[in-house]
Amino acid sequence: MTFTKLFFSLVLFVGLLVLGTSSVYAQGSCVACTSVNSTLTLTATVQTAIELNIATAAGGAVVTDGGSGAFSVPFGNVNGLGVGTPAAGVSVSSSGSGATYTSPVSVTPSFSGFSNSTATVKIYQDSSTSAASQAAAREGSAAASVASVPTTQGAANTVTATAASAVAITRYVGVFISNANGGSAVSGTLSPKFIYQVTVN
Repeated sequence: MTFTKLFFSLVLFVGLLVLGTSSVYAQGSCVACTSVNSTLTLTATVQTAIELNIATAAGGAVVTDGGSGAFSVPFGNVNGLGVGTPAAGVSVSSSGSGATYTSPVSVTPSFSGFSNSTATVKIYQDSSTSAASQAAAREGSAAASVASVPTTQGAANTVTATAASAVAITRYVGVFISNANGGSAVSGTLSPKFIYQVTVN
């Protein structure tokens, strides 16, 4: 066999081999074949996400989740002398000017997809509630150190600037009931609304 014939025979053999291979392992669809392959490419856009949950803390009053970030906790009956038995999970301490009722709550920020691993948690209160509710609102890191809560977002108190995701923070919320009488007397239903805000650093 001459070199020329050998060369063309080799080319023909390779061509037949490629043709045979493509017919056996075709893409999408084929005829007279035994196998076919199709590809599936998944696409997904990753977004950042933040969640702030408020729950019942150990020994505290029961926190109810109303959905869409709206939580509530009942303090029951209160008075300016701090007498009587407070609601379950609620503690009371009296002073010369009134009584402070408090309960611990668990505040848990969760976040993902951010380049930073810490967040800042702040608190202020809804200014649309009654003046008496706003004046009575108290919040802090301990029952003995609860303080008044700002009524604007710009003046919000910083709870922490180093909050980690999914790590619970125990806070104390409550109301101060003045023991004053006459025109300064506090009466009726109080409904202060705290707003906890989490911002990833």
